[in-house]
Amino acid sequence: MNIPGTNLQTLDIPADPPADNDPCWCTSGEPFVTCHKDRQAQIPESKWAILRQVRKLNGAQYCSHPLASPQQCKGQIVRAHTLQKSGSLSAICVNRHVYGLEEGGMPNDNGVLPFKQIGVNEASTFTGFCQRHDAELFRPLEMEPFTTSKEQLFLLAYRALAKEVYAKRFALRIEPLLRKGDVGKEPFEQVMLQNELYLMAQQHRLSLRDLDANLRDYGQIYLSRDFDRMSAYVVFADRTLDFVVSGGVFPEFDFAGLCLQNLATPNRLEFLTYSALAFQTGGVVAFVWDSTRGGSCVQLMRSLDRLAVADVPDALVRLTFEHFENTYADPRWWEGMSASERDHLLRRLATAASPENRKANCLADDGLRTARWKVIAREWL
Repeated sequence: MNIPGTNLQTLDIPADPPADNDPCWCTSGEPFVTCHKDRQAQIPESKWAILRQVRKLNGAQYCSHPLASPQQCKGQIVRAHTLQKSGSLSAICVNRHVYGLEEGGMPNDNGVLPFKQIGVNEASTFTGFCQRHDAELFRPLEMEPFTTSKEQLFLLAYRALAKEVYAKRFALRIEPLLRKGDVGKEPFEQVMLQNELYLMAQQHRLSLRDLDANLRDYGQIYLSRDFDRMSAYVVFADRTLDFVVSGGVFPEFDFAGLCLQNLATPNRLEFLTYSALAFQTGGVVAFVWDSTRGGSCVQLMRSLDRLAVADVPDALVRLTFEHFENTYADPRWWEGMSASERDHLLRRLATAASPENRKANCLADDGLRTARWKVIAREWL
């Protein structure tokens, strides 16, 4: 059945169970007899066995350069950092560790993912570029001082976008594994879970469709060197940031709770990237978008710009944990919070992983004050 106003569908559950060799009602493509028949009597796999499968599925390797090919790519696929290990991560680490989501970690019963200490060598990496293109493409970021040039801002956006594409492809690869989560449950629970996952998979495919379209556009921008096509809103900090982040989002609600775009629309969505860079003596937060497709991005940035300067750091804490899993925190900041403050942010991080529970007022002031830095400038570029 179609969901009104979207091109999403719910599962069409038959009144009676299928015959053994008919396709299973869950749309897995398997015969009913080898899929959901008597599933309530089956024994679930252990969490450790599932974790091993998750980590294996997260090992895809390919190059995201616009000219990637067997002829153009050189060297092995590398574990590319979305955040500079020698810059941002080293500025916030303690004993070479930062706090972040464990790769392939399993959520607890409340849906909260493990946020724990991770070595900077493993933090914020993905196998999405070959050795040659990772070095060539991001040289202006890695080897030159950061000056917020249009080229550097574009490269921050390109890297964040490539990581989002990688993550969304992983989400689709893991879908068959998640579908086994109803093993041992009663038929009603099976139907509820399968319908939820069926909707989620459709949303992931639509999201990947738009992310891939953006990646093609960004590839053309890079090849034509048309960096002035990018727009940005940049916030400058007076001291080292409390966290670093690299990611992208389809803006949905602004800081006043106003809807910016309907994520269930069949139309292509507008996309915004977000990078928070920490330095030893300061920090930069950069929002970057394609100016030809950025109406909702501008609206979100205007709502941030309307906030009092003193309220911006904590507003960015809300935005970061509400939307971005690829976030890494300074252990001194994270451990300096109370348990209730950390729990509050972890609940937001659970929403970043499962955005279907997001509320319109998610970015509104929640009274939490944890940021240790102040804004010294804001700039539209």
